[in-house]
Amino acid sequence: MIDITQERLAELKSKGFLFMKDKEHFVVRIILPAGMATSDELKKISYLAEKYAEGKAVVTVRLNVEIPGIKYENVEPMMKEMEELGIVYGGTNCGVRPLVCCKGTVCKFGLVDTQKLCKELHDEFFEVPLPHKFKINITGCPNNCAKVQLNDLAFMGAPRNTLRVFVGGRFGRQSIIGEEICKIPYENARDVSRVCCGFFNKYGKSKQRFGDLLVEMKDTEEYVKFIEDIKAFAVQ
Repeated sequence: MIDITQERLAELKSKGFLFMKDKEHFVVRIILPAGMATSDELKKISYLAEKYAEGKAVVTVRLNVEIPGIKYENVEPMMKEMEELGIVYGGTNCGVRPLVCCKGTVCKFGLVDTQKLCKELHDEFFEVPLPHKFKINITGCPNNCAKVQLNDLAFMGAPRNTLRVFVGGRFGRQSIIGEEICKIPYENARDVSRVCCGFFNKYGKSKQRFGDLLVEMKDTEEYVKFIEDIKAFAVQ
């Protein structure tokens, strides 16, 4: 095991470098907005994996890329070169995590442009600080390939360029199925995202998940107003 403090490990984790189970190497998380990368970006990722790690890259469940097998002495040089190359890394701190969408933009079942919406929300909300991790998912139709009800905030494509809104879901050791609130116009997804992030920032405790906060505050005046604020954007 390398000689490194817990404080340094926490600092690196917040920047996207996670300590591997071998206690010798790190894995870096590279962000692909809407799960997409250009051929040039893929070449850069391949170059980085060859130069600083073991020549391997892994696609994550949330459609980003991780490069494992990075020695500690390569961490800082790799950070510097990624910044020079325009490769974004991170998404591992308390705040909005990398957003996920299905391929509804090109899928024959897609009812909305999922990749466009995901990129727009990513540009505004990715890594916005919050009390704990906050996951946003988008799926293009009721087939629900993105399993949206298992995320803090989610949108499901519906006919006539509308979105069904779900809040408070989570998945893991303790799972919560998100509650469907209403249907909104496609263009109001950012407004609803602002409402949810604002509520979480105002009332959430450090390390408290959004779904747990909603359960805790259910039926309070603040919760009722939160739901009303979302429904203010509902399709009439």
